[in-house]
Amino acid sequence: MRSLEQVDPAVLANGSRTLWVIIAAMAAAVVLGYWATGLAVDVLSNTALLGSFPVLGSIVWVYRSVRPDEHLASAMETATQLLLVLLFGIVLSYAAAAVALPYRDAELYAIDQWLGFDRRAYLDFVARQELGTACGIIYLTMQPQLALVPLALVLARQPAHLQQFVVAFAIALVVTIAVFVFVPAVGAFVHADLTPEAYARLPATVYTPARTLDALRSGLLQSVSLNDLEGLIAFPSFHTAAGLLYVWALWPIRLLRWPAAIVNCAMIATTPLGGAHYVIDLLAGAVVAVVAMSAARRLCGDERSVRPARQCRSAGAASPSPFRARPFSKA
Repeated sequence: MRSLEQVDPAVLANGSRTLWVIIAAMAAAVVLGYWATGLAVDVLSNTALLGSFPVLGSIVWVYRSVRPDEHLASAMETATQLLLVLLFGIVLSYAAAAVALPYRDAELYAIDQWLGFDRRAYLDFVARQELGTACGIIYLTMQPQLALVPLALVLARQPAHLQQFVVAFAIALVVTIAVFVFVPAVGAFVHADLTPEAYARLPATVYTPARTLDALRSGLLQSVSLNDLEGLIAFPSFHTAAGLLYVWALWPIRLLRWPAAIVNCAMIATTPLGGAHYVIDLLAGAVVAVVAMSAARRLCGDERSVRPARQCRSAGAASPSPFRARPFSKA
């Protein structure tokens, strides 16, 4: 991977434009989707979240115009774009759920059986080994990694690869939501592990997205609170897609390459329990990740492009940075 001073500015500009186009398309989809399904967003439910965007935008402006620092400006802009992608994606998934096509759990469960996956044996193994708590913790590592992976790429001075990661993340999220519209599922916990009577008696303290899905599909939930957003999608598994994208993003950093692979393989292995996913969800999520990575490479251009030598020297002299001292990798 190349350091910031070696990356062609046109590559970064193209990556930024690509991300803004994707974000604009996602925002338009949210507006159209909410109009079509009769949903609304309670924008006052999380003013801190919405207020963070002007703050982030101001920081980008400062490092672009007042105290020029190409590295920090690019990093903060991409972080802002990632947060917008995540927000619009989760909000859009609620509109996708409200479309309310028939659940496809029976077909997904049948495919798992055809593949030879014994869900009961899997759950019994986890219970015998007392791995339930550990699996729950590992499953939740998706959230902190969403902050740590970009941070690692910023410290390693890999702005173009960070843009590729965010573009791939956005594409994976959009594809996952699009598939979810046509293949909605309530999840294996409700469909395979519980009888209808047991589900009806399920205590409120036991979390399942099935309640929110049912409320959206029936029209009981019409206002989406930004303070309590949930992951609703079973097929494809976005946890699986994200895990593979994290490994791909960190692979050029030799110090983090194998730890990232181990953590994310473990996270993916816990999804049948932590996310009540079918195995076919995982396979579909892996396909989504591969498609997203390939599309991101094509859309963002060649991150290995370099500036002419004179430009490299002048940029390095004009913009000293504390991040410059020692990149993680020269691969």
